[in-house]
Amino acid sequence: MPSANYKKSRKPATKSKRSKQKRKKVHRGPVMRFRLSQLILIWIMSLIFCFGAYIYNRNFHPEKDVFVKSADETGAVNPVNDEEESLPEDLPEESSEELPDETESDEIPEESSTYVTTNKHNPVPESAPAGADYLQKCAFLGETNIYKLGQYGLLQPYSVYASENLRLTNYTKEYVMLENTSIRILSAVNSANCPIYLMFGTESLPSQPADQTADQFDQLLTSVIATAPESTVYVLSIPPVTAFAETNGEKPLLNSTIDDYNSRLLDIANLRDVYYVDVNTALKNNEGKLDPTLAEEDGIHLTAEAGQTLLNYVLNHIPE
Repeated sequence: MPSANYKKSRKPATKSKRSKQKRKKVHRGPVMRFRLSQLILIWIMSLIFCFGAYIYNRNFHPEKDVFVKSADETGAVNPVNDEEESLPEDLPEESSEELPDETESDEIPEESSTYVTTNKHNPVPESAPAGADYLQKCAFLGETNIYKLGQYGLLQPYSVYASENLRLTNYTKEYVMLENTSIRILSAVNSANCPIYLMFGTESLPSQPADQTADQFDQLLTSVIATAPESTVYVLSIPPVTAFAETNGEKPLLNSTIDDYNSRLLDIANLRDVYYVDVNTALKNNEGKLDPTLAEEDGIHLTAEAGQTLLNYVLNHIPE
């Protein structure tokens, strides 16, 4: 019987086992290794991914473009907040009792709620006529009536940023055709440095109030100013409609509604310190309506003759 101190002898390692152990020791370092070509490929793929994300955001979220200056960056201020900040903070409560008698008795007129900050003369007065080549340097943004100016050949295609489907409610999503390229209007005028004319509202007024439509226009105007801060911006009043259009359909468009809306556009233009061109007046007849000879069958959209009258008015109302 073997003793307790007996130790089982170990077999000597064979040559193959020794080689395996040696290989294990050699491969104890990092298993994953990169070649230079692989690193370059990863870098290129990262650039492609970033560029694709940028293009996606530019197309689907043009209002969030990082290269577009916000209204605050362009120096636009809120007149209401500006006025509030101008009040002294340490004004004592009893100071209101020391006001003159006539101040206490007079009521503040309603007009004081409109803060006019413009340095411009609005509506733009009549001026010496500009040459027709002036229109080739301009960008016209708008709905169907502006779109048709290009279709009639009254404006160059590259000057028309409009479509029959463009509205105040979808201008951030709807595409327009510009030199055979589909693009959104804010992206098209990004960093532009040319006269920009805006005419919006005709397509919205039959289905919503004038004040709501004016608020939507103000949002568009603010975006255009921030997107193209170097451009001179003009607000065009919308044209009148015929007597037929005021009674046609379930929701007819009334000239009284148009006049209310245009007056709001004038206030907005003054507030945003841009020009206001009253083309509506140039297209009204003695009855304050659009003459049927200047309108299409619906009584709303302009003919080529009316479009030429509109552009002639623009050429004769350019600030000096």
